[in-house]
Amino acid sequence: MSRTLLIPLVSTGNVPQLTTDLVLHSLSKEFQFVKDLDSTYLHPFVGPLDYVFEQQEPVLFNKSNVAKVYSTAIELFYNDSKSLYVIQQRTPVIQGYLNNFVKEVICSLVQEFKITDVVILDSFGALDEDVVAHTSRASKTDSFFSDAVCNVRSVGEVVQEMESGLRLNSSPEQQSNIISTLFQFTSDSVQQEVSTRQQSFKFAYHLLNSQVSELQRIKYCSAFVHEGDNSYDAYLLCDHLPSVIDGFPKINIHTPPISWKGVYGTRPIPASFDEGIYI
Repeated sequence: MSRTLLIPLVSTGNVPQLTTDLVLHSLSKEFQFVKDLDSTYLHPFVGPLDYVFEQQEPVLFNKSNVAKVYSTAIELFYNDSKSLYVIQQRTPVIQGYLNNFVKEVICSLVQEFKITDVVILDSFGALDEDVVAHTSRASKTDSFFSDAVCNVRSVGEVVQEMESGLRLNSSPEQQSNIISTLFQFTSDSVQQEVSTRQQSFKFAYHLLNSQVSELQRIKYCSAFVHEGDNSYDAYLLCDHLPSVIDGFPKINIHTPPISWKGVYGTRPIPASFDEGIYI
């Protein structure tokens, strides 16, 4: 039986995190909290438990046997009916520790729960220099997504492929920053390759070189977005997930959590000033 792990990268506009919010809270009756993950390599975070507007209670945590009173930087949820594990990561990895985070947290998680399919959600904008993409294609095709898959093979073949793409034995000026054969992109994708500078490359590299015996596929889905109100981008990416996750249905009613309230200008503009604070 396949087991899928959804990983949202902290990227442009936080679109993967917003999409994950929609997945978890729109299907809150199907998901349950599993545990807090090790946040040693993430920027510190603590906050109240999230819930949807209508329910006014943290349904996601009610079914768990774990006493949960506040949100942390990174949490794991599970949907038994869909064999789907979902990570919600609220803060970025501390600079210089991404490799440690992937090897010690993500790879261990994939091994512990015998994950067969890892799905990485990403987003990028026109100013993201690390991403090589034909953004003009998006305006012509109205497709703002890039879908790709990496079928896991033997470690030896993967290492050889990566070394060939990186040209590790060549002089620095001859080295390439593009791995064009690691992920196979769909023909209408805005991206057609992965840069070695991208987070997704490091995730794939360590997963493919770790002892994750059950892993069969690493899927990658990125959205081309603009900075600003990215809530609509999250709705679009959420609607696109059935094309990425096997057996995942389209969500007909999107339910954003209470934490979205006021984030993108939906809260009234502060009209009074009290002791140096707008209220």
